[in-house]
This record gives sequence, structure tokens and C-alpha cells, in this order.
Amino acid sequence: MGKRNQIEINQLLAGFARDDAISNYARRLRRIFEGWGYRSRIFVDTPYLEPALTNEASPFGEEPEGEQILIYHFSIGSAATDYYLAAPGKRVVIYHNITPPEFYYPFAPDVAATLAAGQEQLSRLAEATDLALADSEYNRRELEAAGFRESSVLPLPLDPSGLEVKPSRKARQRMGNRRDHLIFVGRIAPNKKFEDLWRVFQYYTNHCRPGAKLILVGKYKPTDGYYCYLRSLMTGPAFKNVIFFGQATQNEMVACYRRAGVFLSMSEHEGFGLPLLEAMYLGVPVLAYAAAAVPETMGGAGIIFTEKDYYAVAEMAALLVEDHTFRRAILDGQHRRIKKFQSVSTGETLRKLLAAWLGE
Repeated sequence: MGKRNQIEINQLLAGFARDDAISNYARRLRRIFEGWGYRSRIFVDTPYLEPALTNEASPFGEEPEGEQILIYHFSIGSAATDYYLAAPGKRVVIYHNITPPEFYYPFAPDVAATLAAGQEQLSRLAEATDLALADSEYNRRELEAAGFRESSVLPLPLDPSGLEVKPSRKARQRMGNRRDHLIFVGRIAPNKKFEDLWRVFQYYTNHCRPGAKLILVGKYKPTDGYYCYLRSLMTGPAFKNVIFFGQATQNEMVACYRRAGVFLSMSEHEGFGLPLLEAMYLGVPVLAYAAAAVPETMGGAGIIFTEKDYYAVAEMAALLVEDHTFRRAILDGQHRRIKKFQSVSTGETLRKLLAAWLGE
């Protein structure tokens, strides 16, 4: 027990936010480590730590009191990388994928530069890392290509408690009573291809399900170049049924899922795609473009397509809403996928990987 008290299992992030997937993952891992009996802290690059969350995370720079295992959640270029490379103890990278900067160059060159810096930093991390983990096999192969000697897959956990919350009444009222809306959950980013969601929706609402809504749940700024580009495209009568919900609380997000007929993804780059599983868990049929890690995450469930035929995709979405036998068959397959996914314990897998360093 004495050795256990001397070891800290700490985490390092480029940024820490309230409703961010990687931040929530770090919170969950900290609970796991504390449940094992170890001290666990979260360190963050100072400019990207929300002031309201300083009780949950600290600016990096504080030295551990004893031995340390430092886990770096890596997805973008950051000053945190230099801290990690110089930190004492065992070093672990959990790789959440770097969005190819090419998606951002036309809209946000500064973001593209940061992503390109992340690609360069990934190669530097390879030499200094004792254990490399990825949340999908797709991401693990990127680690391998970057020169990491040993790597394993540690899938993102699905938190059922966060999806069993009471849906927001205000959000439900905003969605209306219909259950044929299209929904996508994810930040408003160029790789997510919201322009393609719009093109499918135009046909869907004009020819298949008049009056249906397109619900877009994800963080954005009205001044972002990509958002301005989307608004320049979204004209005509169909736009009145597009809802840019913005960043949502768990209660609001669940309310949006509960009012959706189909979860539609046209994204062209996903390192994992947790919202795909959230939709499956909440009983929403998933229709997704087969890009990057999407087929792996879906695991044979839902419906994936390899060609962006907007009309055919819209017709398939309508079929999922209207043909109840077909819809039930898809939902049954998704339920099996969720059961299989939840059968793997993140805590148990990670404890086996760290056991030698913990003296267990």
C-alpha cells in the first residue's frame, strides 16, 4: 500500500472544457485511477483552461510528489508537448487523432498551422513515449506510421449515465413533436462536411419529409470562417428548418436525440466518432459515410455508404423513418453493437497495461 501512495497517475491535455469529449474522457479516467487508490491530477496548457474549471484541472508545471505515470491526451499541436517530453516518470500517449490540416486551410489557416504542428510533434513523441494508446485501430495505425514502437487500442468509453439524464423540456419544445428530423452531433468543423448534410437535407425536406428539421448540435462561433461559408450556402425555404443548436448540455443533447428520426453523418474524417455510439444507445438509426474510423466504430451496425449520392442518402433516411420493420431491424443490430462495445472495460484494460509500473 505504501508504494501505491507514492505513485501518481496524472493526465495532460492541450485544453480543458466543460462539454468536450476528451475532457470528459480525462474526467472519467481520473475517477478510475482514484478508485484504484492513486492520486490523479489533470494538467492543462494555461490559456486553454476554462476559468470556471480550475477546481478540476491545473496549469501544467507542478512537479509530482513521488513517482509518476503521465498520460498525454494528444490531438493537436500544443505547448504541453514540451512539458511532456521533459516530465519525469513513465510517459503514455493516448492518441485521439489529428484532423488533417488540409480541411482547415481555406477557412482557418491559424488552426491548420496548429494541426500541422501537431503532426510534427507526433513524431517527436514517438521517441520519448513508453506506451502509446489509440482510441481506434485506425488511430493506432497512425501511431505506427509515426514511429511508435509499441501501441494498443483503448476505445473511448460510452458513459450510459450521461445519456440517461432527463431530456430538457425547453429543447424538446424547440424540436417540436415530430420524430423524422435528421440530426448530427459534432463541432462545426470543415472535416465534418456540414455542407453535405445541407445538400441531403434539402432533398429530404423538399421531396421526402416536408417540414422535417435538420438539427445540428455542436460548438461554433458565428464569426468562424467555416460557419460563415455554411450560411452563405444555406438559402431558400429549407433553411427555416435548420437548427444550429450550438454547444448543448447533456440534457439538451439527449432531448435532441430523442426527437430525431435518423443520425446522419457526412463527415470525411473521424478518428473514432463517439456520437455514432450515442445515437445507437439512444435508439436513433445511424446513416453514415464510410470515412476514416467510422466503419470500425459502427462495427457492422447501422448503415454506411461509400458514395455521396445526396438523393439516394435522403431516400434512405426517409425509408428508415417510414418503414418500421426496416427501422426495427437496424435498431436491433445497433443494440447488439452497443452491448458488444460495452462488454470491454476501459478500466480493466488500462490497469493491465499499467500493471507492471504499478507494481501489481
